[in-house]
Parts: sequence; structure tokens; C-alpha cells
Amino acid sequence: MDNEKLVELITAEVLRRLSRIPAKPAEPAAKALAIFTGGTIGLEVSLEELKKLQAIGTEITVVLSQAAETIVGENWIKEKLGSHIQLVTTQSPYPGKHLRAADVVLVPVLTQNTAARLAHTLSDTMVCTVLLQALMLGKPVIAAINAADPEDSWRMQKNMANAAPALRAALAANLKKIETFGIRLIPVEQLASAAREALSREVPSVLPGMAARSAKKQVLDAEAVKRAVQGGHKTISVVQGTIITPLAGDIARESGLHIVYT
Repeated sequence: MDNEKLVELITAEVLRRLSRIPAKPAEPAAKALAIFTGGTIGLEVSLEELKKLQAIGTEITVVLSQAAETIVGENWIKEKLGSHIQLVTTQSPYPGKHLRAADVVLVPVLTQNTAARLAHTLSDTMVCTVLLQALMLGKPVIAAINAADPEDSWRMQKNMANAAPALRAALAANLKKIETFGIRLIPVEQLASAAREALSREVPSVLPGMAARSAKKQVLDAEAVKRAVQGGHKTISVVQGTIITPLAGDIARESGLHIVYT
């Protein structure tokens, strides 16, 4: 057998074996953690908004509060978002790994109860604990305000906005306070577009705090990474050859910040 024929046989065998190796699943374009409370105002619309994110390749993990397990239910979530959807319930382990992996955290229905707890930094429920931790990690947190807004049009239609002015003011104050914590409040019909905006945010290739090591080398340090995380960025672009300090790398991994070389 000549060498050319031998090469052909070997090549054919290699290709045959490679074809039997299952393809590696494609990485999702982004990951979102959707935290459902027990609210129903805007619920249907919020699920349609989440489907829009799925349509662009976003992997969604759903966290259900105890009230949401009863009012919303796992079956309805699966019916709307697909049977493959990852679900976290009160019986599941704490979703810390899902939170760290998430590029954005969404609250499709923010209730007045949850807003009040967050405004007073109470972490007495899984939902509040996850949301406060998300803020401390610098994750972008976006919440649909409709169910928590005392002036919401649905409440007006159902004569549920007749509370004393002082009560309405207190409820509105809770919303203003959690906004100062870093939670972005939007109408439910803007949930998908706000999430896409948060996912598309990038930082410039040279951030303040990236010290110059030499004319050709730059250093990405922990402070620069922290600023990027606190700014809600998903990725940070650095030039080839940039030196990344060990602590900066650890913070980026823990916070889900992707370092991209350009």
C-alpha cells in the first residue's frame, strides 16, 4: 500500500470517528435570572416579555417565591416558557450559582410587599435575599413596577387606589428608595427592551484604573473590575497583552463579568 492510499484511509477513519462525537451545545447568548413574586398585575405581559428574550438566545432561570409557587405555579411557567425552563423553588438549594452566572436579574412582577422589604433592606425571604445579593454583586437588576405602583392604571380601574394620601406616599417612597439602591423600575411592557439594553452594555477597552505597566503593557486591576461590575456591565474589553491581576480575575469570575481581548 502506497503512502497516498494510507493517508486517505487514515483521514477517512479520523473523520468517521469525529462524526460520532456529539456536538457541544452552543453557549447561550446571555443568562437571565427571573424572580417571580406572588403578584399578578402585569404577569401575562411579563411572560410574553421573557419569551422575547428567549427568542434572541437568552437562557432564563426562573426563581419562584413561596407565594408564586401557589399563585403562578410551576406548570404555568413551563407552559409559557417551555418545559425545559430551569426552575428554582423554595424546596431547591439557594440559587447562588444561578445568581453568579446571571448577566441580568429581572423581577417580572414587583409587589408592594417585596418593594417594602427591599426598601428596609430586609432579607427575610429567599426573593429579598437574592435581590439584595444581586445588588451587592453589582448585577443589573430590572423590575416591572406596575404591581407595586399605587397609581397604576389597573388599580385605578379596580377602585384600588383610594388609600389615604399618606399611605400612597409611603408606597411611592419605597419605590424611590429601592431605585437609589440600583434597581431599575420600568413598565412591564418594557421588560425585554430594558434587559437587552443591560445585556448589550460594554465598557471601553481602557478603563480608569487600568494602570500602564509599560508603553506596550496595561494592567487590569481589581478596582477597575469592581467599577465595571458596579456599573452593570456584562463584558470588559482589554487589549492583547494586558496583565490581569489575580484578584481582578477572581472578582470577574465571581461576578460573571467576561473579559474579552481585542
